[in-house]
Amino acid sequence: MNRKSCLGTLTAACLAGLALVHPAAAAGKLALYNWSIYIDPQVIEDFSKETGIATTLDNYGNNEEMLAKIQAGATGYDIVFPSVHMQDIMTSLDLLQPVGLQSLKGHENIDPKYFRAKTDPDHQACMPYNWGSTGLLVNKTMTSGQDVETWKVVFDPPEALKGKIAMLDDVRETVGAALIYNGFSINSTDPKELAKARDTIIKAKPYWAAMLTDGIGDKVVNGDFAVAQWWSGSAAQTVDTAKDKVDYVLPREGVNGFQENMCLLKTAPDVAEAKLFFEYMMRPDVSAKNTNWLRGGSPNKAALPLIDKGLTSNKALYPDEATFKLFNLVQDLGDGIRLWDSVWTKVKAD
Repeated sequence: MNRKSCLGTLTAACLAGLALVHPAAAAGKLALYNWSIYIDPQVIEDFSKETGIATTLDNYGNNEEMLAKIQAGATGYDIVFPSVHMQDIMTSLDLLQPVGLQSLKGHENIDPKYFRAKTDPDHQACMPYNWGSTGLLVNKTMTSGQDVETWKVVFDPPEALKGKIAMLDDVRETVGAALIYNGFSINSTDPKELAKARDTIIKAKPYWAAMLTDGIGDKVVNGDFAVAQWWSGSAAQTVDTAKDKVDYVLPREGVNGFQENMCLLKTAPDVAEAKLFFEYMMRPDVSAKNTNWLRGGSPNKAALPLIDKGLTSNKALYPDEATFKLFNLVQDLGDGIRLWDSVWTKVKAD
């Protein structure tokens, strides 16, 4: 389960409808490979109707699953949607195709402030797609009078909130938050810093009600949890349904910032059609439509006036420049991931 699979109103029937074959298939074809429930199905259908390009969509649950399938020799896919750090890994493995996407129509709409992969700072092979953060979803009634704008509320909780906290069952998110709380980089591979993050989690864990990745929004609304670590897109959906009960907060020490990009695979069989899709997705109307469906963050500055005001006016979801600097992008850890794995094993076993 991932942050993109928590869009509560979607159904299996909706997913089944994503595989589209337009009658005008003679104009070409395009194969997308994306996270589960991470693109508006109507956007794909509209693209096929507009261009005559038969478009199919397969899904994966996380970056690693996608990478494993591509490395195993899966062919036929044109565009994948990795997180930025996974894009860097895929570039180092020579899996992406740099064709100069920055020269495509609509690239001028992309706000340069959003995260750029170290291996592709000029958007040769990939284009920003969606961004967000991992902060805290709070039940305003249960947390009344408490300072919830700091990671202290979950790592050293007040007596009133003990046993009413949920954290993500996700190594990069939870260890990352503990690193930030202790004043370290979210991408630290320093053994001493990771040990302190580990001890912080182990000390706080008895006060947590759960570590999970599913159904958090509903449980905060219903009062099962007073505070929960949660992804911004899913949090935005929850806030939309219960504005009087819940809020999404960015801890002032900093948060995990994530971003997924659209990338052209080296083995893509349909490069011309893929370029048309990139241009289509960079159109303001299309980008806004997809963002309104995702409840995420659009990197398309020309689309902002077309995005729901209830989304863009929420400063926790669309932060100002100063707050955006609190976002720490998850990066590839290289061999350092082994240290993280040992920390996580200890945390889960304790």
